[in-house]
Amino acid sequence: MSNKHVSSITKACLAIGLSAAVTVGAVGASLVSVNPASAAGSKTAVTVSPTDVYQTFESYIKKSSKLAQARQYLIKNIGKVSPARATTMVLHLENAQKAQLESVSEKFYPSDVQKVLDSAYRKKKDLSYTALLGQIKDSKTRKLLVEARDKGYKVGTGEGMYFLTMDYAGFKQFGRHVTNDIAAYIDIMAEETNKPALSDAAVVISWSELIKRGLAMESFVSKYPGSNRAKAVALAYNGIKFNIFYGSSNTPVYKENSKNEYTTLKPEIRKAYEAAVKQGTKSSKLLASIGHVLEMLKESDGLWTKELDRYLKKQVGE
Repeated sequence: MSNKHVSSITKACLAIGLSAAVTVGAVGASLVSVNPASAAGSKTAVTVSPTDVYQTFESYIKKSSKLAQARQYLIKNIGKVSPARATTMVLHLENAQKAQLESVSEKFYPSDVQKVLDSAYRKKKDLSYTALLGQIKDSKTRKLLVEARDKGYKVGTGEGMYFLTMDYAGFKQFGRHVTNDIAAYIDIMAEETNKPALSDAAVVISWSELIKRGLAMESFVSKYPGSNRAKAVALAYNGIKFNIFYGSSNTPVYKENSKNEYTTLKPEIRKAYEAAVKQGTKSSKLLASIGHVLEMLKESDGLWTKELDRYLKKQVGE
């Protein structure tokens, strides 16, 4: 399999792996909670029901111009609703952020904005909003950064460009309020946005960490098949399996000869494979597949074969 083939499939997997638009129903009880001010002896008692909280949030999230307000409202009020309704609200927030991601990102693409961001990043190698806003004086770029921050995005860089991505670390504050499957989903997605597995067509985390992330996705799909985000995680899992078994354009799993043909498994990857199989559980199909690859390589004296090629293609769904 050529580098060009690896690159195209990897990009396709990443493009679909981390995106899924869904619709979830509004559920939850409508119990009444008392505003802390009234309990403290306020002259005007104000009651806010979970239904009120949900409806107020929905009135914000349905308007694209109110995304930042919707996010801030959810942060302050999510504890006032049931886990089921909190889950609905969090997923609606994610959907809205994804829907606006491209249009907000496009504002960062003009060359003048890119130059300002690049100058600031080169000084501290830090893309946090605190660092960037501490360095940047240009009013246009500052305004864009504040908008992106308030809407819940983070700034990323790759191939010489600066862009926005989803910030799932910002969703972790909702974890204790939502259902177990969505809390697990947030953890999986936050791992990727905190430290992306790939950058500039290269695997930039350890192979052991890559396998660990694959196992987390496999576990999610098995444990929560009916989850609202099961399909999204399944797509991401398919993408990461490809990287585990093939690597990427700039970091292939196998050494290559002068004809760009695979020859032998790289030592560091063999070591990660062996450690994962040794430390893992027998219930994992991913680990079973890795173990089978090691057995096939042992039988072929470590050399790539057509039989191995066919087996791996089956594992990644080709």
